[in-house]
Amino acid sequence: MPKAAVVLLLFGLTVVLAVLLASQPAPPPLPVELAVVVLDAGHGGPDPGAVVAGVEEKDVNLAIALRVQRKAEALPGLRVVLTRTGDVYPTLDERLELAESLGAKAYVSVHANYYRDPKVCGVETWVDTGAGRESLRLAQALQEAVASTTGAPDRGVHRQTLYLRRTPLPTALVEVGYLSCPAERAKLQDPAYQDRIASGILQGILAFLGAP
Repeated sequence: MPKAAVVLLLFGLTVVLAVLLASQPAPPPLPVELAVVVLDAGHGGPDPGAVVAGVEEKDVNLAIALRVQRKAEALPGLRVVLTRTGDVYPTLDERLELAESLGAKAYVSVHANYYRDPKVCGVETWVDTGAGRESLRLAQALQEAVASTTGAPDRGVHRQTLYLRRTPLPTALVEVGYLSCPAERAKLQDPAYQDRIASGILQGILAFLGAP
């Protein structure tokens, strides 16, 4: 075969190969490693939590938890799983067992507070009396973020005996405001304010996980 014909043949094969490669679908992206966080909307079902002026804590907790989950859907490296998505009552052990079964990086319980003095308002976060360093780090991240996004009084991180001690996972319970504080009760029913709380919780979770 003449040299010119060989060159043309090779060129033609190169063009055909290039067309075939271009027509192939791009390889799927490498899977993103998910960090699972379980978010608990406190109370539920027959347990309303605090009830003030007809406002039930369980409803406020769930509304905020659902907002956090929706916001997290935009983040490919994070999966937020709720312990409940409706007005039901999983037992406390069932909530923790869910987190453990999913290999969760953290467990966060969302609550609204109550105190006999209506002048007491603000955000506070709780850990169990035996909480380790990771739970304290989670609690501090949540407290700082929620207080910042809401502008509510920062009442800090505290310890008390909690059911959270039943799991080795990093855990924290964030009290997003006082239903017994009239001004805060009104805010806690406001979807825009709930959204600010949700943003704070998500920011706190990301800070704990070490996200940039």
